[in-house]
Amino acid sequence: MASADQLRGSDSTPLRQRQLARDAAQAIPCCPLCGSSATRQTFTDSGCALRVCAVCELFFTQPYPDSGLQHAMVHSGEYSAIEILDCERRYQGERHYYDRHFRFIEEECAGAASLLDVGCGTGHLLERLQARPGLRCTGIELNAQAAEFARRVSGCEVLEVPFEQFRGGQRYDVITMINVLSHIPSVDGLFRSLRTALTPGGKVIIRTSEMSARVSRWNQLHWGIPDDLHFLGLGTLDFLCAKYGFAIMRHIRTPFEEELFRRSRWRQVGRSSFVNALKAASVRIPGMLPAMKRAYAATLGQRLFVSFIVLTANADGEMPR
Repeated sequence: MASADQLRGSDSTPLRQRQLARDAAQAIPCCPLCGSSATRQTFTDSGCALRVCAVCELFFTQPYPDSGLQHAMVHSGEYSAIEILDCERRYQGERHYYDRHFRFIEEECAGAASLLDVGCGTGHLLERLQARPGLRCTGIELNAQAAEFARRVSGCEVLEVPFEQFRGGQRYDVITMINVLSHIPSVDGLFRSLRTALTPGGKVIIRTSEMSARVSRWNQLHWGIPDDLHFLGLGTLDFLCAKYGFAIMRHIRTPFEEELFRRSRWRQVGRSSFVNALKAASVRIPGMLPAMKRAYAATLGQRLFVSFIVLTANADGEMPR
């Protein structure tokens, strides 16, 4: 495992400063998925521009990070200017999240003998799934503190290696990426590893965001940029499958307002004490959340979606050279 000095670099320059210096050198905002320069800016957030590609419809941050530096920052904890939640609070957030969504994942795991959870966080999904008879579970988590926490709560093996570099020789019937796709900087590397690690006929379960070209900066208060590097456009999934040789088995696209105003979501604790207090008060006021949902739907609805996606690799598909 790399030491702190190695992660920071031989000159001890913080990783974020090195990343910013590299970002400043980027002149042409080309799409990281298809390479097209036919992109336009949609809005800015946290000092980064979010651009959309006219060819594959991917939304991506500009500047776009170098993969190696991005992975080193996640591992060392120098991830961004945004405070990373402590492991116990992250774990509680995962528990609330899977209370809402676990049944969809559980359905797709029926009959599976092995599962790899990419970006397993503090391990609550592994904890739930490892109780299934005959299912062997493994996790991948780059943040060292979260990985150790996940090992403790789940009892599963958790690897600290970028999935794009994963070459363990083991294949899995199911690979889950829950709210992870937007954080992986190398799309080519990701799909190469998926084809290598997936058993024939295996499933890739993805939970991620999709959005239309009409998306607004105000569709959500906190976009997570630049930690979230890209978001799928409404046509990006078809482009990904055609490029990398995958087929869509299941695709549930839910308007963000249906997820945003769930009571359980508003009970989750976030980074801001002020926002936490505001959320708690809103939950206690009768009729507040339904009224907010109606107002959101009328002004910003049907632009941002949360999507549950299940893919499988085509038997005759090949990665492009």
